[in-house]
Amino acid sequence: MKHLLRLIVFLISMLFSVGNGYLKAQEIGVKLDFFGYADNREYGTTYTEDKTIFGSLISPQLYFKLSDNHALYGGVHYNKDFGSRQQDKRAFNPIAYYNYTSTNIDFAIGFIPRYERLKNVPRVVLADTFMYDRPNLEGMFFKYRKEGFEQRVFIDWLSKQTFTDRERFMAGIAGSYHQGLFYVEHAGILYHNALTSNDDLDEHVQDNGVITANVGLDLSDKTTLDSLTIDAGAVVGFDRIRTKYDMQVTKGFISKQHLGYKKFGLTNTLYLGQAQNLPNGDPFYRRDKYDRVDLSWAPFTSKAIEAKLVVSFHFSKDQIDNQQAFTLRYNFGQSLWHK
Repeated sequence: MKHLLRLIVFLISMLFSVGNGYLKAQEIGVKLDFFGYADNREYGTTYTEDKTIFGSLISPQLYFKLSDNHALYGGVHYNKDFGSRQQDKRAFNPIAYYNYTSTNIDFAIGFIPRYERLKNVPRVVLADTFMYDRPNLEGMFFKYRKEGFEQRVFIDWLSKQTFTDRERFMAGIAGSYHQGLFYVEHAGILYHNALTSNDDLDEHVQDNGVITANVGLDLSDKTTLDSLTIDAGAVVGFDRIRTKYDMQVTKGFISKQHLGYKKFGLTNTLYLGQAQNLPNGDPFYRRDKYDRVDLSWAPFTSKAIEAKLVVSFHFSKDQIDNQQAFTLRYNFGQSLWHK
């Protein structure tokens, strides 16, 4: 709690300093994001964990807009699973980053809230548990967007090297191109799991990664449905532990079909191929055949608030697992002072 109080005092002092002209801010404002989640995972298959993720995350922020393009953000994530003790999770995570935005560019460096920038990365590349357990992207993010083209590049530093901790980081890409009915999407992660500074340990550097690319059709305007998309593509993974084994390459086929009508949605994702070794991806892809069916209902959605219930069925060899997830996001923003 003392760390939160220190942060609040610091932000308030910055607010008064800006207001007195010490920083030449053009606008000062506040943001408040709330994320409530209840994710029940009835899993019994290998590599998965049977558990319930139930809690909430609140993220108050102050922003200082230095010009039309440059802004500074400061705040905190307070994340807590219901029923958990203080030592079960690092509840407080700082938000502190610089953000440059223009018509085509979004660049940020620092402790950057993850959800808005990486929410559409496929699960085979990055598991959705990162949204619960690691709300920040700690590093840099860059996005370029023009007309139907979008490309994102980011680096997320997971662990700094110490005597007991390995140096670990992820570098990723995600992008898309839309032209009429056709679209192309791609995403990938390079995961580097290096060594500690303890030379006495018998350790080996791991290089791991996965990349996926899909070609699809967006038929939303051609039907009475609100949305209808169909795509298919490839997944290629690679893994190596230096001095233990050489690079291993795994390949597979992936396809997704999605339809939405009013508040309801149906999504099917099929994977066929070689089992993937994914330290940071969804563990269901660590098998050669996997199908996921998502049934969703959004009781209310607006610019400020989004609630969604998703019932998922996971089909793998001789096993059917199920999952029920309800999430609610509320986003509030208010300018406090404008020059």
